[in-house]
Amino acid sequence: MIHKAPSFSVAILAAGQGRRLGYPKSLMRYGHKYLLLDILEQVKDLNPSEIIVILGAGENAVRPFLPPWSRIIVNDQWHRGMSSSIQFALRSTRMESSGVLLMTCDQILIQTHHLERIVNLLPEGDSRSVCIASSYHGTFGIPCFIGANHFSDFEIIEGDQGAKPVLKTLNPILVPIEEAFYDVDTPDDFKSFLENKTFPYGNHEG
Repeated sequence: MIHKAPSFSVAILAAGQGRRLGYPKSLMRYGHKYLLLDILEQVKDLNPSEIIVILGAGENAVRPFLPPWSRIIVNDQWHRGMSSSIQFALRSTRMESSGVLLMTCDQILIQTHHLERIVNLLPEGDSRSVCIASSYHGTFGIPCFIGANHFSDFEIIEGDQGAKPVLKTLNPILVPIEEAFYDVDTPDDFKSFLENKTFPYGNHEG
């Protein structure tokens, strides 16, 4: 259940090529449905002011299946790595938004109730200076909330750097979400999810 929170955006990073997986992660399917669509349904329940999907590799294949209430931003610099998608997401957020709940399309154990733990920590007033990160297995990262006052801080990241290098400097509020540790990087990861809804390991770098 979401407590009263300020206007915020959600941005789902789904632009990567998926080199180790063998195809773009935005194209992962469970049966006949893209898993990205399940993630969109999860975040819709948070009632954000907007839901941004950052597409890149695989854009033409997945775009027709995305719901009209999602806002598609194409990162034509996706080959520069995850950093470029984070920067595209933050730059694309509406001016009135207090910040962005940032997540990836491959943390497929994350559900609405996990994200509510983050959103429910947002103050009812000004949350533009707030930073909240998921903690898991002795570290922290995405999913995370980045207040609008911190957007420019992330312009320094490059290549395949995730949000973590900057998050470390912002002393974020930490929310235990162990499921954030698990993501899909290889065919074995995805096979394990399809068979057991769990992963044997995780190496998330958000």
